[in-house]
Order: sequence, then C-alpha cells, then structure tokens
Amino acid sequence: MKFNIIIINHVSIIYQYNARKNNKQKTIKERTKMHKFKNIFEMILFVLKVSFVGFGGGNALMPLIKSEAVDKKKWLSIEEFDKVVIVSNLLPGPSVIQTIGYISIKFLGKMWGTLVTLLALLPHVLFAFGLYLLVNLLPIKYLYVVSVGVLSAIVGVLIIFGIRYIKLSHKNMPIPLWVSLFCITFAFCFFIPSPYNVPIVVMTILFILIAIVEFIIIKKSKKVIEIVDDKNIRNEDL
Repeated sequence: MKFNIIIINHVSIIYQYNARKNNKQKTIKERTKMHKFKNIFEMILFVLKVSFVGFGGGNALMPLIKSEAVDKKKWLSIEEFDKVVIVSNLLPGPSVIQTIGYISIKFLGKMWGTLVTLLALLPHVLFAFGLYLLVNLLPIKYLYVVSVGVLSAIVGVLIIFGIRYIKLSHKNMPIPLWVSLFCITFAFCFFIPSPYNVPIVVMTILFILIAIVEFIIIKKSKKVIEIVDDKNIRNEDL
C-alpha cells in the first residue's frame, strides 16, 4: 500500500513538472509571438509615418528616417545609417524604399520585412493616386501655392542634411578633393539640361578618377615603404 502511494506521488510530481514545463514553453511562445507582432506593428507605423508625413524625394525623407530609426527607436547606429544612405543613393531605384526595406528585413527577417514594406506602402500608393485625381479638379493657382510651400520645406531639410554630411566628410576628405567634387556636382546640377543630366554618367567618371588617384597613391606608398625597408636592411648589414 505504501509502495503504491509512493508511486502515485512520484507520478503526480512528474505530471505537475511536465505541466509547468509545458506552461512555461507556452508562455515563452506567446511572449515571442506578442513581441514579434509588436515589432511588426511598430515597423508598419514607421513606414506609414515616413511615407505619409514626408514630402519630396529620397534625400528629403532621410532626416525623418534618421529621426525615427536612429534617434528614437535606436534600430540603427549613426554609422550604419550613413552607410545605408550612401549605398541607397548609389543603387538604382527609390532610395527611401531601399532604406525602409533594409531596416524592415534586418529586424523582421526577409519574408516579414518584405511583406511589411509592401503592405505599409500600399495605402500610401492608393492615397497618392486619389490625391492625383483630386488635384486635377483644383485650379492651377492653388497648386502653385502648395508646390512653393512644399519645395521650400524640402530645400530647408536638404540644406540641413547636407551641412551635416559636409561636416563629416570634411574630417575624412582632403579639402582640394572636396572642393572639386562640390564644384563638379554644382555645375552638373545647374548647367546641364534635363535629358543629359543622368547621374550615373558623372558618378561613373568620378569613380574611375578616384580609383586612378587611389591606385597611384597606394603604388607610391608601396615604393616608399620598399625604399625604407631597403635602407633599414642596409643599416642592419653595416
């Protein structure tokens, strides 16, 4: 009788242990799901805010993305954000979608990140299409007023964003190279007519020139190192 009671107690203890273990696993899974849904919801709100609130092209929206993803949410470091801005401007296509897609895929994975980006951009596309239909009903003078206000805000944002990168590049780039790049970019934007001002042409030429200059500098530095090594070897022999 005592033996049966001991067995029953052991069985009940094992059953309670397994039940607690299963409950813990369920709570962990539920918390993981809730955390994942929370991240998805936050990412959707982030994409909607960037796409609805922001006006202008890709570079005009980068300060808003930086304010949300770097300053508030801490999803990216400032160094990683700078790299994303550079790469997204070098690649063909809209830089805003590329930046948003990178952030979404990094924190939600490829499948969920892609779906969140597409779903969050869909209302913006529908809203823009509806706005385009409504704009045709407005008199042209109201559109001029709206465009002046929006363009003024975009120019101000781009100037502030450009000043920040000028300060950063000034520390890591020689002044003659920086001035020459600025003059070439300014002349290209203001003096070349629309069908011929394709950025990829100038970017390709600049990349080739920079590669040639870097190659020459590296080659000269190697020669200097070899000369110094030869002198050291001779001094050791003496």
